[in-house]
Amino acid sequence: MTETLGDFHSPIVGLKDREAIRFFNGYRSRRYTYRDLADLIGAFSDRLSGREIAKGDRVLLWGRNGPEWVICFWACVFAGIQVVPVDDRASSRLARRIAEECEPKLLVHGPGLDCSELDLPRISFQEILQLEIGPPAVRASLSPDDVVEIVYTSGTTGEPKGVAHRHRNLCANLRPFVGEIRKYRFWARPFQPIRILNHLPLSHMFGQSMGLFIPIVLEGAVVFSTEFHPASVVSALKRERVSVLVAVPRLLKQLQDHLEDRFSVDERKIRLEGVPGILEKWWKFRALHSSLGWKFWAVVAGGAQVSVELEDFFSKVGLVLIQGYGLTETSPIVSVNHPFRARRGSIGAVLEGQEVRIAEDGELLVRGESVVSEYLSPEGEGDGWLHTGDIAEIDEEGRLYYKGRKKDVIVTSEGMNVFPQDVEGALRRISGVRDAVAIGLDRGKGDEVHAVLLLRAETDAEEVVKEANRELEPHQKIRGCTVWNEEDFPTTPSTQKIQRHKVLERVKDRDSSKGREPDAAPSKLLAILAELTPQKAARISSQDRLGEDLGLTSLDRIDLLSRLQETYGRSLDEASFAALQTVAEVEKLVLGGEAASADASDFRPGDSGRREAIPAAADAAPPAVTRSFPRWSRIPPILWFRSAFQRLVVFPLLRRYMDFSVHHAERLESLTPPVLFAANHASHLDTVAVLAALPNQWRRKLAPAVRQEY
Repeated sequence: MTETLGDFHSPIVGLKDREAIRFFNGYRSRRYTYRDLADLIGAFSDRLSGREIAKGDRVLLWGRNGPEWVICFWACVFAGIQVVPVDDRASSRLARRIAEECEPKLLVHGPGLDCSELDLPRISFQEILQLEIGPPAVRASLSPDDVVEIVYTSGTTGEPKGVAHRHRNLCANLRPFVGEIRKYRFWARPFQPIRILNHLPLSHMFGQSMGLFIPIVLEGAVVFSTEFHPASVVSALKRERVSVLVAVPRLLKQLQDHLEDRFSVDERKIRLEGVPGILEKWWKFRALHSSLGWKFWAVVAGGAQVSVELEDFFSKVGLVLIQGYGLTETSPIVSVNHPFRARRGSIGAVLEGQEVRIAEDGELLVRGESVVSEYLSPEGEGDGWLHTGDIAEIDEEGRLYYKGRKKDVIVTSEGMNVFPQDVEGALRRISGVRDAVAIGLDRGKGDEVHAVLLLRAETDAEEVVKEANRELEPHQKIRGCTVWNEEDFPTTPSTQKIQRHKVLERVKDRDSSKGREPDAAPSKLLAILAELTPQKAARISSQDRLGEDLGLTSLDRIDLLSRLQETYGRSLDEASFAALQTVAEVEKLVLGGEAASADASDFRPGDSGRREAIPAAADAAPPAVTRSFPRWSRIPPILWFRSAFQRLVVFPLLRRYMDFSVHHAERLESLTPPVLFAANHASHLDTVAVLAALPNQWRRKLAPAVRQEY
């Protein structure tokens, strides 16, 4: 890999039957080899050529992570077409604005997106996987100065800006990784395929590094999943035999909480150091490692700062946590901790080919070939330094330490600088604090340190502040606090960074509204229900039924149960929860009978009675969908053979090797088809077990649905 990303063409073609991508859609995993990837890239290149989209043109790529995203990206790169990635959680308004600025010739989009405001020719993700395989993709003549993509920043504090990345920027950032990985390639062979579960969006630069480039350099595979719940992440790590997890720190914190609850991490002390200490950790936490899969060994955090507590947890259980630092404008990585030489609290050593220095005010400045020169700040245009807006320190070994955003630094009336991260770290170490944000609040005497707290049930805010202040320096002392009544702090959609300016605005608005009667705030339960249903919290009453009135599906109920357990810090019985019918019953179970009446203070006035369903208009009904199923499987000879094979071979084997019993078969006598039999999917024997349990007159009419798409 030298001058352009076109050099990735050779390994993609050359790795052939090695695994390239695994994608779990919530029901099943699909595997794509490098041969499959190369074939589909070639097929999509043909489609682009057929639409007369050529080198220098632009394609808007809008969708979630998946094999289709990867195929579209590489097809465009090899053809010299500029990619304009858009986060799948972006609004249609933002997508339209980006399209107006970039003037793409084509929209490639995933399912479930509102593309109505985009007046562009389009290709869906579904069409990409259905393309007929044609000739292999051909590399166009590429130059290091050609634009690869235009990536929009996350917009934490303002409107996102497009950053044009050229081949030379991206290749300069990748060269140090290519050289370092080659040193360990021989030793990594027994662990192949090395799989990276990437939960960062491919529409952002760090997500691309770990989801598009590094897996190919490793000659390994990337894993994508649609599930982000900690329990689902644990399941995915073991099921897909993942080696490395890439995620934002907030997801890793949820994973930490989940693992601590399951495996009592705090109760076990590690006494040894070095290699013996690593072995001791793996032995003492062998149940934890077994749940994650024995191939899993490292976590890569990106998108936001990692707390020391998070580092301590993963280190204690024998897992490596790797963090670094970068920006969209630096393509993207500036520094990173080496997996085998990580330093606690550091964001790593500066990459080869980049140069950093600390300005007089503590701001980190960066320059190098990977820095996108078009977006240098005015102050640095003369000498080529990028002003990052971040405060950092550098030690004698050249390792960086992140201190916070320059604009977030709280300057007290005494002229002392307080970094919010220091205050937040002290708060988060206190039991009962789910999360915290430190802001500078001016009450007429200059900025003072103010804590905004997200607390667990029955946690006293004043006691939390007192305990934190015992740890803080005099100039860092918290002078006031606000309890955040919502489910979570506002965050950016992609990287899950807390939007401090919005927290500050809400606190200021609350202060300015004192003296007038405020609207009652919705309870935590109502806030969660409002997120899961189309209803506003103000319209949900205690007598509403979960299914009929609020429209909660079985999957919604699972999500609700998980959210309630996390919010209230209680373990709820799943069987008891499944039997609940109304909001009041849920509240009674969660709160243990407290405040469960219909006029409880937790509920705002709204529709006190049950709302009647409004029938949909006749012309609003969806069109009927017809499918053509094969007829050969239903002809008499096939039916006879299937019945004989089941009775003589399949069912005797099932009863021979499994404890099998059937109860309440008489209930089928009163049923009239059509009927849907739904198994709980304990294993792939579900279909066989259901067939064996049914009487013959039912069995011969049953058509198993074995694919999610059907």
